[in-house]
Amino acid sequence: MPDSLALSILLLAFFASITFNGFFRNIAKKNNLLVDIPDKSRKFHFRATPLTGGLGIFFSILVSGALLTGLTGANYSLDLSNKGFFENSQFNNGVISKNFEVGDKDYELSLNKTRENEISVEINSELIRNTVEIISLPDNKFKAILPNGDERYYTIDSGNVIEISKSNETIDIFTPQNTDKINLNSFSISLYICALFIMIFMIFDDFINIRPIYRIAFQSLISILMIMMSGEYLIQVGDLFGFGQLNLGIIAIPFTVFCVVGLINAFNMIDGLNGICASLALIPIMYVTFLGNFSYGLLIPIGAILGFLAYNLGYLGKKRGVFLGDSGSNMLGFAVAFICIEYSQNINHSSYINPVTALWLVALPLIDCISVMISRVLNGIMPFRPGRDHLHHRLLDYGIKPKKILIIFVMSSLILALIGFYIEINFPNREYISFYTFLTLSIIYYLISKNDIKEHV
Repeated sequence: MPDSLALSILLLAFFASITFNGFFRNIAKKNNLLVDIPDKSRKFHFRATPLTGGLGIFFSILVSGALLTGLTGANYSLDLSNKGFFENSQFNNGVISKNFEVGDKDYELSLNKTRENEISVEINSELIRNTVEIISLPDNKFKAILPNGDERYYTIDSGNVIEISKSNETIDIFTPQNTDKINLNSFSISLYICALFIMIFMIFDDFINIRPIYRIAFQSLISILMIMMSGEYLIQVGDLFGFGQLNLGIIAIPFTVFCVVGLINAFNMIDGLNGICASLALIPIMYVTFLGNFSYGLLIPIGAILGFLAYNLGYLGKKRGVFLGDSGSNMLGFAVAFICIEYSQNINHSSYINPVTALWLVALPLIDCISVMISRVLNGIMPFRPGRDHLHHRLLDYGIKPKKILIIFVMSSLILALIGFYIEINFPNREYISFYTFLTLSIIYYLISKNDIKEHV
């Protein structure tokens, strides 16, 4: 990975976030719009603070992506085929361009897929310009018809294109090396669009406090829209119980919507102290970015969230604070949910994680949310009613300072993510070990915390 490119992307997104968070913050303060007033019961800040963090993060991601090619020299790889609405559409016949190098020479491949499942490939360099026809064969093999009529056979293994003889013996390996490419596909485009819808709707919630039933209905509709557009949802959850892989079948989409809506609200509920929600969203994104196959594209939201935290944690001055608001926390929860789905369902993805490992990446907000809601229901309290029964509230009541609570949350979340990573690495085909460990931890937390719920509501 070119470190200079990665650093350029990260800094670009970070300073874009600084700029946009400052811009929207000033507009909110000047016009007294989207400003949170402290009430000293559940809101512990001392100054009226703008709820524009979600806007700042979203627009910094959008603008950073638009400026990326000009300022860093990186190029986009666009692929809108075989996903959601775009399957069997006009994009299936579009041209996809990729850069690579062999030896010391740079090449560009232009692939044009037809409805007959054939791909014409145009190879451009300073010395050659030829067209090769590629035909898909069973067992992940391909036949290439060269310009002179010769036929060559290839297979793909671990990202390498391997030439094979007619007797299926491997005779050559050709490894393309992507040069400064950022993948842009239907998943990322769909995520941007749906995140925008969530942010707009939840801005109204920051204004008028929309009833929980309407919020849940909207979150469900947006989740369905994301599934339809991107084609990404929970198809299977692995071997959770030790009886073989559990495929979801006809309940796959409803179960996905349930999980996404649950995680959205988990991130919204844990957004009670500076830095917690954004930091806990940052950890799973950084996990799939750095511990799997490195992803340039995810550096943009990482930089954008870090820019927001600079305001939120007071590093740019305590009087320049910014909060996420419902729009920001809902948007981050939605994005994290579908990023985890994307990386846990595509088993051929180089950054694939077991579905149960995704639970460990979001363990803290998820366990806290479920424990609070179960305790509220058992105590006859509405589960979505605001209260002071979350973990960060109880830690405050024990006299722990907010910054120390943030450190506790971040360190705990990192440790939990590493536990999930450790179990996956050491027991890759026994997901039930990870699931039962997670379930045991959740039950222990609930039993310890349930006695405090009623008195804190």
